Amino acid sequence: MAGVVSLLTFMQNKDWFWLIILSIIWGSAFMFIKIGLRELSPFMIVYSRLVASAVIMLLACRVVGAVLPAERKLWLSLGFLGVVNTALPFFLVAWAQQYIDTATASILNATSPVFVMILAHFFTADEKLTLRKIAGVSLGISGIVVMVLPSITHGIVLAGMAQAAMLGATFNYAVGGIYARRFKSLHPLVVSGISLLGASLFLSPGLLYFDLPALAGLHVKTFMAIAMLAVFCTGAAFIIYYRIIASAGATNALLVTLMIPVSAMFFGVFFMGEQLKIYDILGMLLIFSGLLIIDGRILACIGGRQKPVTVKA
Repeated sequence: MAGVVSLLTFMQNKDWFWLIILSIIWGSAFMFIKIGLRELSPFMIVYSRLVASAVIMLLACRVVGAVLPAERKLWLSLGFLGVVNTALPFFLVAWAQQYIDTATASILNATSPVFVMILAHFFTADEKLTLRKIAGVSLGISGIVVMVLPSITHGIVLAGMAQAAMLGATFNYAVGGIYARRFKSLHPLVVSGISLLGASLFLSPGLLYFDLPALAGLHVKTFMAIAMLAVFCTGAAFIIYYRIIASAGATNALLVTLMIPVSAMFFGVFFMGEQLKIYDILGMLLIFSGLLIIDGRILACIGGRQKPVTVKA
């Protein structure tokens, strides 16, 4: 089967392995962002993260012999992918985490597949909305409402704006995931390197507006947090992410957001001293229930109407 793997198909075991690894890596990113925010602005966290990871990925292309494309149009397309899939959502997430905790941010981040289902219905030929998907999307939206409603009832406060920013980030991730399918024939290092370079260039004008921090005055934890964000949570993570897209499809790859809150909550509660709020837990249960319905695997196994099928994209 060429193209995208439908959510009705089952990923290979190796894809699930990489999906779990990716969820742990991206789950830790919320903690590292929170650490970086103690001394750096959201812009500086994101910009330094993108520049460092872009350099690493492009150097890695040279080391492994991954050939960079010669077509200017392809470079521009990959640059656009970087803007949509990294620059914009990374900044929105970093800004939002100034006002909401790790758990809330990671749960809202799990709404990406909901947006994917809606966008895929209009922009793909093989992933139209069904009654099952509509039910899942409805549950996901209700979970978002439960989480956002307490802030809205107290007026438009920064926490509510931060939650809206997180939803904007997940929408961008959904657009980026669908758009990234066209690059499945390219080496993951090439896709990662060029898209991260494009994201860095897109944010570069911000250097004229935001003040540069005094490096000598930064705590070592801040440097470590940025290094972890650049090397593991961006560079290594996107290599894995684009590999999963090429192997199992964009919609299956974005199921990683279903797993991220588990690891993010672990890091937040045990390392950052955060506490879960009751409406976060209720919203999480609704969102996860919706995503499980969208995924369809559990319903298929319970109903016994579909046998597991391994399909390569």
